[in-house]
Amino acid sequence: MLITVLTFARAGHPGHDRRDFVTLAQLAAPDGLVHGLTRASTLLGVIALCVAAAQVAGEYSNGTLRNLLVRQPRRPVLLVAKLAAVLSFMVGAALVAAVAGSAAAVVMAHVRGIATSGWSSATGLHVFAQGFANTALVVAGYTTLGMALGVLLRSPVSSIAVGLAFMLPIEAILSAAVSGLDRWLPGQLLDVVSQGGSSTLSYGAACLRAAVILAIAAGGAMALFVRRDVTS
Repeated sequence: MLITVLTFARAGHPGHDRRDFVTLAQLAAPDGLVHGLTRASTLLGVIALCVAAAQVAGEYSNGTLRNLLVRQPRRPVLLVAKLAAVLSFMVGAALVAAVAGSAAAVVMAHVRGIATSGWSSATGLHVFAQGFANTALVVAGYTTLGMALGVLLRSPVSSIAVGLAFMLPIEAILSAAVSGLDRWLPGQLLDVVSQGGSSTLSYGAACLRAAVILAIAAGGAMALFVRRDVTS
């Protein structure tokens, strides 16, 4: 909601202020309602990563994993169920954020004098649904990465710290230092997915590459979870 409010508050006329990253005319377009949600998708993804990493790694650090395995000895089933639970919660949170952001957008549109008729058109509703679907995919990707880090490091603090450090500053540095590397980094790929594609990478290619990376991460986490001994 806050990102949506800031997006509308900072919007201006073309050429009026170079600091403006979106214009009033763009916000009045059929895709104007989705601007705030698209910009918030990375933040929602980071939160999902932290929640997933803490949930999985916390079972190790708190010594509760053994009790869970007594009730459900099939480890793949346990890990998939835990991932599904966290993923459902985070997608639900993203839906709440989308609804709250839409309400804030309507209020801010009236404050700034922005026409909203295009938002409720067939094109506007389709764009908004597609934007939310992309956000849900981003949340799912970050949740999977958080789960993999939680299984690998078995410490909530370490998992979250490593995840945030790699997905934010390290990926940005690597992308700037090595040309074309951003097309293979999970955080950068998920960012392209949230935008529906970019000038350098299509939406389909970004989804495919992100899916491959996430499958490798999930598969490695599952193999480690199944084979690793639980000592406490």
